[in-house]
Amino acid sequence: MLQIPRAEYLSGLRRDAGLTLLEVVVAVSIAAVAAMLLYPVFVVGNSMIIANQQKMEAEGLAMDRALEIFNTFDFSQVRSETNLPPIAPPADSLLPANTEIRTLIVPNSGAGMPLKWDIEVRVWRDRIGPGGKIVTLTNDTVYRVTRYNIGRN
Repeated sequence: MLQIPRAEYLSGLRRDAGLTLLEVVVAVSIAAVAAMLLYPVFVVGNSMIIANQQKMEAEGLAMDRALEIFNTFDFSQVRSETNLPPIAPPADSLLPANTEIRTLIVPNSGAGMPLKWDIEVRVWRDRIGPGGKIVTLTNDTVYRVTRYNIGRN
């Protein structure tokens, strides 16, 4: 076995190994610049996530409203285009407070009783756009269902 004298072994190492203050300041500066460059990416990503969650909620509420009208509304009295009063989303909704769920019933007018009715539900909601501008989305969420006149009620 080859023995290396201790003095020769230690002579290859720096006894004052470490970072200078200047190296630390440069490293922290580079990390800060990188964080500042990445921050807008996280902000945009977060706003996209919120917008998608609100869109999904709006679609679910529109579907629920259309099916509620489909199953419970008395269509025998509807002979012309009818706008039902708008309703607000539930209190625990992700949608803004000024959101409206609007329902339109359009009969397929024929002689006498309509053959079918088209139920159209639109969710009107606000979304914060680029630069903080508030955009009202009117055609963002539209849900349509057709109910045929087959003597349900």
